[in-house]
Amino acid sequence: MIDFTSGLTIAARCVDGVYDVLITGLPEAPSRALSRELGIQAGDQEEPFTSVWTVGTQRDTAFSRIPAVVARDLAKGGKLQVIVPATSKSPRTRYVMELNPSSTAIEQTLTACGRPMVDPREARSDEIEGNGQDGLPSSVSWQTLPRPTFPDSVNGRSPTEGYVVLSCVVDALGGLNECQTESEQPAGYNLGRSVERSLPRARIKLTDEAAATGTPLAGLMIRFSVIFKMER
Repeated sequence: MIDFTSGLTIAARCVDGVYDVLITGLPEAPSRALSRELGIQAGDQEEPFTSVWTVGTQRDTAFSRIPAVVARDLAKGGKLQVIVPATSKSPRTRYVMELNPSSTAIEQTLTACGRPMVDPREARSDEIEGNGQDGLPSSVSWQTLPRPTFPDSVNGRSPTEGYVVLSCVVDALGGLNECQTESEQPAGYNLGRSVERSLPRARIKLTDEAAATGTPLAGLMIRFSVIFKMER
């Protein structure tokens, strides 16, 4: 955990096998917003990486939907920038801070949750698409949808809605391989495991626009979300 004089606090943690990166002290998210975008630029990155974060119970708190990806960037140290896009009630805000290299501390939290400091899938992939947004990244669409089911209740309780963010490597036929759950909400109900079990039969295809630009399907790594909602 790191506290900055700007009022921001950034924490990375592994609790019961669930990995989180969260930021507190942000300008409050718009009322009723469940998610928000934040840009993170650290170390020698030339451009900020903008990803989707889930708004916490306290609306100045946000949880990364792809926490391991963000944690690896934070481990680089150096100048850290956190960019909060403008909303109807607040202007664009940019925080600039110095971040001491903290690869050892970050690595300990990643290792505790079975996450590597360097994701070998990223090193092998020709392209990486997706930032934790709802659904698929814009370059692909479903050819065959995954069909996960709500898992059994835990201690007599079961969520009525939630989401899972996953990352997979796509093969030439659109199959999803080497899939990993990046985050799930609410935690503790095996939503991620339910989605992972449904992925062997799912298939991805390029959108017409992506195919026209020559984007390869084989070797593409995608990050995507699956939304759960119980019908009443």
